Amino acid sequence: MVQKVEPKGLFGKYRIEKGDGSEVDPKAVYFTLRLDTDAHARAAIRAYVESCREEQPELARDLERVLREVQTTETQRMRVDI
Repeated sequence: MVQKVEPKGLFGKYRIEKGDGSEVDPKAVYFTLRLDTDAHARAAIRAYVESCREEQPELARDLERVLREVQTTETQRMRVDI
């Protein structure tokens, strides 16, 4: 059986599309983070929350809620694995 080797570093792993089906700007630069498995992604979102809190308080609150939910899920998963 041949194991698939995942590339290291920054590479195109995901395809981005808008939820409403409208066109994505082909010149835009996106960076996707997986919060449920990547502690560095969660740290990046915490920094983003602090950066946007004044201008976009609702977004900051929503992201904090998501982080709490992810943390709760991760804690529950760890309890099952022990």
